[in-house]
Amino acid sequence: MSASRDEARAADDAMEDWQIEASAPGKIVLTGEYAVLVGAPALVAAVDRRVTCRLALPQTGGWRITTRGFASDVALSKADVFGAPPNTIAGVVARLLGERAAPDHARIAIDSSACHSADGRKLGIGSSAAALTALAVALRALDGRPPALSELIDLHAGFQGGGSGLDVAAAFVGGVIRYQNRRAAPARLPQGLSKQVVWCGAGTSTSDRLTAFNAWRAGGLPRALDRLAAAADVVSARLDDAERFVAAYGEYADELDRFDRAAKLGVFGPRHRRVRRVAVATGVEYKPCGAGGDDVGLALAADQAALTKFADALGAAAGGPDDDGIEPLGIDFAADGVRLRKR
Repeated sequence: MSASRDEARAADDAMEDWQIEASAPGKIVLTGEYAVLVGAPALVAAVDRRVTCRLALPQTGGWRITTRGFASDVALSKADVFGAPPNTIAGVVARLLGERAAPDHARIAIDSSACHSADGRKLGIGSSAAALTALAVALRALDGRPPALSELIDLHAGFQGGGSGLDVAAAFVGGVIRYQNRRAAPARLPQGLSKQVVWCGAGTSTSDRLTAFNAWRAGGLPRALDRLAAAADVVSARLDDAERFVAAYGEYADELDRFDRAAKLGVFGPRHRRVRRVAVATGVEYKPCGAGGDDVGLALAADQAALTKFADALGAAAGGPDDDGIEPLGIDFAADGVRLRKR
């Protein structure tokens, strides 16, 4: 990238003349991945890593979309925007705005770098859903018509090529939610629950795993998926007590492992399996979060001392021959969903 383009990008990122700013959080899936696609409940938490979208309406210059940490800079004409496919940011803009009502000139700057590792890899905490949610809320603020959750779910499905919408719901609503059949309800995790998000060092493709999942399922309900859905039901019913919740979380992790071995999706990547062995040895429950691979996982315990022992054991292994970039992350759950500011 040339120095002049660097300067242009920095100016777009700063967006000192922005008129609308929206931000939305990433997410952690506690339970319900894949099972949510057959009607089971999922427990999902918004996290304190946010994607920001800023919108400016200059008098000249056409359209420009800057997506730090997500894709690349794009300079477009208005005709380009409204001819873009739905699996692009420009295509999402076109679906959100009617062509006649859309401005002739606009600058959009999306920054999802908070949802990436220091070297630019996606952490697997729902950055695309958060980006789309922030973008939709910012654009709809132009005419005062906030998007509905169902619309956002449909937009993201077109953008990603399917999915349940749980990550969009977390970005939109915030906090901890129980998500089922495209509806989100606030949920409260039990008191005394201790948690640690773990990064296993490798970004993964959700859309690729969804394609493989649909091919394996073939429209039916294999036994391993049915058992996973039943385990998700149990966890969502045990929010009253930390020890009962953690035990159900561990049983769900076991079913997720069996499901993964049956479907051969690679949800439990080799690094997740190494972390889980550390968790078992320290009295902690651990599982991958979301589509899986070797991105993020979540360790839970009803005993803070056990979780501290787990984190210390991971730290002691850091940099070793079997580490491969495994590290605890300073990510916490967050109460806020999408935020909007105008000036």
